[in-house]
Amino acid sequence: MNNIEQYIPFILSLLLDLVSVFLLAYVFYYRRHHNRDMLVAIAMINVTLFSLAGALASFTLSLGVGFALFAVISIIRLRSDEAGWIEMTYLLVSLATGLILGLPGFSLFQQAIYASVLVAAMFALDHPRLLGNSKVRKINITLDGTNLGDDLKARVETMLGRSVDEVTIKSVTATPPATKVEIRFKEALQPTQNANS
Repeated sequence: MNNIEQYIPFILSLLLDLVSVFLLAYVFYYRRHHNRDMLVAIAMINVTLFSLAGALASFTLSLGVGFALFAVISIIRLRSDEAGWIEMTYLLVSLATGLILGLPGFSLFQQAIYASVLVAAMFALDHPRLLGNSKVRKINITLDGTNLGDDLKARVETMLGRSVDEVTIKSVTATPPATKVEIRFKEALQPTQNANS
């Protein structure tokens, strides 16, 4: 019986971590943004970090190891064209909760407080009712030719069939003649996204 009691804090921390990542990855992120791949990434990075933190807890760690673990997010960001700031924020919160709940240095109460603060902050800050019902979208397109002229914004709006807020020239090539531009526009959130939040 004594052997089982020594695993109770670990089991409770694991359950708290799984509840936190379920809320972050599925209830908050997936139901709002509908990106299955990012749901898997958020959940698995959290569980991996929880396991890694628990395994490394028996060693004396320097502060540098903690910074190295968080450097993972910069590698993911550099390798991903699709992941935006929202996805990176969910990943960061997932990393932090996995690390906090995986390290045995805190009491279960302290772990619960830290995890609750992170999860509640993510819920509140990403809630569509807090920051309005529109989202700025960014797309990159390549236009034929290099004759940009003053009508570039109007040309892009005609091509897309919608008004745009900003058109930024990213690059111009002579052979073949082409212009790469970044377009920003506001897009209303879908009613189903608000209903599921």
